[in-house]
Amino acid sequence: MKVATSHSRSDDTRFLWFFSLFITLIVFGGFALNWIANPDSLNRISVWTGLHGACSAAWYIFLLNQIRLSAAGNYSTHQYLGKWSVFIVIAILITGPVMAVEFYHRLAGFGIFNPEDAQARIRAGGFLGGTFLQWLTFLALYLLGILTIKKPVHHKRFMIAAGIQMMPEGLNRVTHILGLPGYSMFVFMFLTYAMLMAYDVKVSRRIYMSTLVSFGLFIVLATAMNTVFKTQAWGDWAVKIVNSL
Repeated sequence: MKVATSHSRSDDTRFLWFFSLFITLIVFGGFALNWIANPDSLNRISVWTGLHGACSAAWYIFLLNQIRLSAAGNYSTHQYLGKWSVFIVIAILITGPVMAVEFYHRLAGFGIFNPEDAQARIRAGGFLGGTFLQWLTFLALYLLGILTIKKPVHHKRFMIAAGIQMMPEGLNRVTHILGLPGYSMFVFMFLTYAMLMAYDVKVSRRIYMSTLVSFGLFIVLATAMNTVFKTQAWGDWAVKIVNSL
């Protein structure tokens, strides 16, 4: 078993900081590109959407700062701020689903998710299923990060994977504006994980279990969104549940 030296830990932290910065720029860039291409969309931002956007932005800034503190050896501040991350996560898990339900009702009003139309219910089911499973996966990755807090190599990767899990919020805007097929979002996320796994192999000659577990959860999400969540039965059930709220 190889024991990482301080130099290798420093290199690892440096790579993961730039990797997290890359993820952050993609997400922020997706929203910025959407607002530039559709400036009127700014007028349609609701209170819940604004709150969710602020919470999500806080997560990425928090993630970058935590990695920076770790690289600087400021572990006491890192641990202190880490305790406050639970409030960001709770806020994301509250505002995200509420925003999704609000968005569903807005599109239902436009007829896109018309509950009387079978095909529209399938579209709505895909949106609702994918969105809610995304938040559950985000929570699972965060909890895994907490459970591995004494194993930095895994702790960092689970927390970063939680950030990757939220990338669709920015990516779907990029793919829509550029006219790319819907599956391109999954391809990009797959390549993002591939980049992390390639780094693990190059530096450690192995793929860490934390990376594999995170990637596996992403595969579950992508598979569900392209199978179960596209069925009529799921769409009918999901729409019925949301309309009853």
